[in-house]
Amino acid sequence: MKTLSLSNDWDLELDSTGSLVVLSDNTALLQDVCSAVQTWLGEVIYDMSQGLPYDADILRSDVDISFYASEAEEAAMSVPGVAAATCHLTNPTPERQLSGIILVTFDDGGTSYAQF
Repeated sequence: MKTLSLSNDWDLELDSTGSLVVLSDNTALLQDVCSAVQTWLGEVIYDMSQGLPYDADILRSDVDISFYASEAEEAAMSVPGVAAATCHLTNPTPERQLSGIILVTFDDGGTSYAQF
């Protein structure tokens, strides 16, 4: 699988010649997991069932953060080539910022993680 490389601010990356950078293998899968977890439910026009229910459920002030973790894991598992995903979260800050990591095991047995 291949995917276009995105920078830390989610913009397309160019190489030194001005060409788009293309990722492959597990690096591409990990970026696709990150994209899946950041997608809002209904945002993907060709498949409105993709994404996390940020509006309806996750951004409510009374939601249990374990709900977000399970939704993130489910989104990660929807990426072809992902065998397992586990989301570990820290407690939200007073400003309601949440951070953590998502650990990913790929079908080929490789592992990696993304921090957010």
